[in-house]
Amino acid sequence: MSAHRSRLSGTALSFRRFAAAPGPSILLAMLVLVAAFTATAVPRLIATLHTDSLRQQLAGPAPAALDPTAAFVETPAFGDSAGASTLPSDVGAVWGAQEAAALAARDALPSPLRDVLGAPLALTVFDPASALPATAAAGGTTYSPQVAVDPRLHEHVELVEGDWPAAFDGSLPPSDGDDPLEIVLAAPVAEAMAWQPGETRMLAYDDAPGADVPTRLSGTVAPLDADDGFWSHALNGLEPSIKQIGNAPPDITGLAFVDPASWTPFRTVERIAAQTQVWFPVELDEIRAADSPELIAQLSTFASTAVVLGPGGWIELDPLTVDGVERWSGSAAVADRVGFTSDLRTELETAVAEAAAVDAVLAALVSGPAGVAVAVLVLAARVVFERRRPGLELEAARGASTGRLRTTLAGEALAVSVPAALLGGAAGMLVATGDAGAGGWIVAAIFALVPAALLAGQAGALSPLRRQRSDLGAGGAGRFRWIGEVLVVALAAVALGLLLQRGLSTAAAATGIDPLLAAVPLLLALAACVLVLRLYPLPLRSLVARLRRSRGLVSFVGAARALRDPAAGLVPVLAVVVGVAVATFSSVLLATVETGTSTAAAARIGADLRVSGLPFTTEQLDGFAAVDGVAATAPVYASRTAPLAVDGHKESVTVLVVDVAELEAVQAGRPDALELPAALTESGSAIPVLASSSVAADIAAEPDPELDGRPVEVVGSRETPTPFSDRDAWVLVDRSQADGLVPTLVPRAVVVRLEPGADPDAVAAAVQEIAGVDAIVQTPGMLEAELAERPVGAGLAFALTAAIVVSSLLTALAIVLTLIVGRPGRAALLPLLTTLGLGRRGERALVAWEIGPMTIVAAVAGIGVGVLLPFAVLAGIDLTAFTGGDVQPAIIVDPLLVVAVAGGALAVAALAVAIAGGVGDRQDAARAMRKETEG
Repeated sequence: MSAHRSRLSGTALSFRRFAAAPGPSILLAMLVLVAAFTATAVPRLIATLHTDSLRQQLAGPAPAALDPTAAFVETPAFGDSAGASTLPSDVGAVWGAQEAAALAARDALPSPLRDVLGAPLALTVFDPASALPATAAAGGTTYSPQVAVDPRLHEHVELVEGDWPAAFDGSLPPSDGDDPLEIVLAAPVAEAMAWQPGETRMLAYDDAPGADVPTRLSGTVAPLDADDGFWSHALNGLEPSIKQIGNAPPDITGLAFVDPASWTPFRTVERIAAQTQVWFPVELDEIRAADSPELIAQLSTFASTAVVLGPGGWIELDPLTVDGVERWSGSAAVADRVGFTSDLRTELETAVAEAAAVDAVLAALVSGPAGVAVAVLVLAARVVFERRRPGLELEAARGASTGRLRTTLAGEALAVSVPAALLGGAAGMLVATGDAGAGGWIVAAIFALVPAALLAGQAGALSPLRRQRSDLGAGGAGRFRWIGEVLVVALAAVALGLLLQRGLSTAAAATGIDPLLAAVPLLLALAACVLVLRLYPLPLRSLVARLRRSRGLVSFVGAARALRDPAAGLVPVLAVVVGVAVATFSSVLLATVETGTSTAAAARIGADLRVSGLPFTTEQLDGFAAVDGVAATAPVYASRTAPLAVDGHKESVTVLVVDVAELEAVQAGRPDALELPAALTESGSAIPVLASSSVAADIAAEPDPELDGRPVEVVGSRETPTPFSDRDAWVLVDRSQADGLVPTLVPRAVVVRLEPGADPDAVAAAVQEIAGVDAIVQTPGMLEAELAERPVGAGLAFALTAAIVVSSLLTALAIVLTLIVGRPGRAALLPLLTTLGLGRRGERALVAWEIGPMTIVAAVAGIGVGVLLPFAVLAGIDLTAFTGGDVQPAIIVDPLLVVAVAGGALAVAALAVAIAGGVGDRQDAARAMRKETEG
């Protein structure tokens, strides 16, 4: 006789248990999946946001400002590289040694700095020379080409007309029979200089008489890539520079490229000065936001390190002989150690500060919902446990050990949570492409293991013989509850106090995310939960006393159950408080940033409209004023740098020339208007100026301050920057005081006041047509839209929206799960009430009573926390990273928006109650009636 073998093994029983009621386990798996997805996707999305913001930050300055560059006037090192250069052989024989030294210096740099720097480039540019055509009339336009040497000329330009410059093997001054020096010019430069290919002119230097050299334009060229960063170093290489002072004839300057292998004769003349640049092009695509702090440190070290580019020493120059008479001879220094400078570190520091502000705001937004997410996961595990309780109690009654029960519960949790975590993590990586390390997967793994730990921990509560009522026997835990609540409130108070004391002096812009800043929102929410749980029973007791004398059954029973056996524990209270607080905080932050952005845009424009970028003629100025809708215009007649002599040294300041009356008419009534003292127009021994606060402080410390050799007197100062200059060091003078301070008044910017009701876009279009396509016309609204479209602005808007949506969903889910957990209590009560005539509407009312009082009180507490959070958290975050301004914006609390948020929270709670009350309560009541009847 064969032994009977049961097919109901432990695994089979677990599967049948799951199949009988899969909903709770599926819900648990979905929560883990979403948590894992969030844990992996959010850090990667933030990394992408930081990188996009960094790229935008670095796209602003010219490449020449970012590329680590060494500029020196010494003679570059001559010689071959012994194979270490990638230059053509003839060019490498001259420039190879310097390039090899630069390559070695780059290769010696640490990563990631080494990885973001390209191969070195070089350019030598000589002082301007005169190159007049033979038919030039006296007093006419002057042409001042600058001989330029680009070792990689053929990699930067292509020939348009004529030939490449031939090698120059002559001398300076040229000997009889020497071929002319050949050059190529960019086509626009050649056209501006009226220099035709094949034409020969005499290249003459005022500082080196007798060193004139016949120069022939062999051809014209065009850039292979006009956007190549090389051209930001080679100023005037593609387009001519046209300078005109007063009524003097214009002077046209441009780079004249010679054969890169045969430029050395120019260095044999001592008085022909030149400057050489050697730089490493920055590969912007290789820079990641995560590497910024390390790059900043490495750039700082690199900037303080001298790099050897040549042997140093001196070389003897050939004597300059003119008409058989030796004019002079001498020697020239050879480049040795040079220093590389770059604005890349400053730009990276700005981007890091911006990223720190973004991280701080996101940490404040995420910490609360993250705590609720954990609490909801605990509730979901409780729901799974309650659904599995009857079967597990049967196993316990039949002798199953607690260890076996723990293994059963943990096994089911792992079976659903581990695949869910893997799937969620993989989905997060697919959605977000940024690199944020393995931290997200660690969090996902924790979420995968937490349900197993939660379920296994509840196995000890399984008892088939005794069920403890939730409304009795809780007194023993009262002492520990008080201790915990006092600790929570104390921690929240201490953390809030520390955060408020710290302020912006150690703001996120300087310190980044810290645990205190991230923990304060959750601690305040927990403290509010403590107050809610302690305070809301007080009015409820009074209500129960009143309802006891009324004839309404549902209201009395609902209020009494809400007081005696409340479903509202910490988790649903926390969910409502955090949900409402996050929504309120998000609305306040959004209003603050929007208002701050609008204010910053208006301050940067300085008027209703600004047009800038080009020198404007008198006819154009008159045209601006005649545009329909324009009330007043005020040109900025000049903007130039000038030396300010203070404290025994000179510093560079920007001199702005305006007409005080015109500017006052344009800015009248504006909160960001410059306060222009009447003394600016009063003549005296010193020029009256309005100065920035830093310049005013320097001038105040100097007994006899001079601006470009003229005495100045500060009659007013301004703390914030002026919209007419990007520099912090500036002075503003009236046009009547500008004689001798600026050589000529050429307006390059005009601010405009519009008529009331005028359409800014229509006026801007009309002004653009007059100014030309190359001018920049902006209104505050246009600039505000640009600022809002920046990655940080768009990212903040998305984060705030996501925080509100996620918090609302978590709130609704927490309420639903709370009511599901409370079903057994309702199931025991409803049969009795049903026999007393309770209908379906009454059942829903009882469900609402379970959660309603708590929701109302918690929503009020959430609003309080949400309004308090901006004043606490934002005090340590530099919001100018979001507004684009220079001043921390004021916090804006919109009462209507706050009320709308509260209404939305209550609507979410009502919907959750409706869902929980409508799912299965009738079946639960029937089942409970049957259970009561059976025993």
